[in-house]
Amino acid sequence: MFGYVIADVQALSPEDQLRYKSAYCSLCHGLGRRHGRLSRLSLNYDMTFLIVFLSAVYKQEEQPDKSRCSVSLLKEKPFFHSPAVDYAADMNIALCYYNALDDWRDEGKLLSLAQAKLLKGSCDRVKKAYPRQCGVMEECLKTLSEMEKAGEFRPDLPAGCFGRLMGEVFAWKEDQWARPLRDFGFALGKFIYILDACMDLKEDLQKERYNPMTGVSEKDFEDILYALMAEVVRAYGCFTAGRDQSLIEHILFSGVLTRYEVWKKRGEEKR
Repeated sequence: MFGYVIADVQALSPEDQLRYKSAYCSLCHGLGRRHGRLSRLSLNYDMTFLIVFLSAVYKQEEQPDKSRCSVSLLKEKPFFHSPAVDYAADMNIALCYYNALDDWRDEGKLLSLAQAKLLKGSCDRVKKAYPRQCGVMEECLKTLSEMEKAGEFRPDLPAGCFGRLMGEVFAWKEDQWARPLRDFGFALGKFIYILDACMDLKEDLQKERYNPMTGVSEKDFEDILYALMAEVVRAYGCFTAGRDQSLIEHILFSGVLTRYEVWKKRGEEKR
């Protein structure tokens, strides 16, 4: 259910491309600095979006930097340090840890168990720093697991549970932005959950795995997804225009549907 909040990089302006890539590199450096080099294997674009979004909401001051890395040995790449980067790196660790642990418990994946063991020490530190967020992650993933085992057929229930999880991740601080950030994260989380279920439905049916969209016709997927995206747009309306507006809106209104559009096109070509 992660990896959907991405940008279609080729469609971005040169300025937004640079900003997006620098935010991604910032997350990578933040993970390495706070949790060790191996933690960079958990890097994902969802938390890159979190950096960009929270930086805009809180008008974060950033300390620019440049560095070479294993991906870019010859050329230094720009990145930056900020509290939003540190927070996103910590949430990245917690989400990956609890997701890996959930996969191990539900499906017995040895690779997931190894990943959970690798991340446990870092996650314990994150849990001490952010007990509210980590507590909700644990609770929601446990509830989702129970719904899956029970074969819950009403998609809005597991989607709402995942939405609550994402809402808590976006609610960085208990301040004036907590409520609108929770609402936004909740709407985005619901959309991500249903999008993931739509795209996995055929494979889940073949492998007899749980999918809450089993009773929904594929021809209704697009209407459902656009209705859920409308909720995201309404929640986003609480935030005033500011830094990175064009990048944020591109990701929300175009980027998050990129994987779905590719998936849909492949299905049409097969037919």
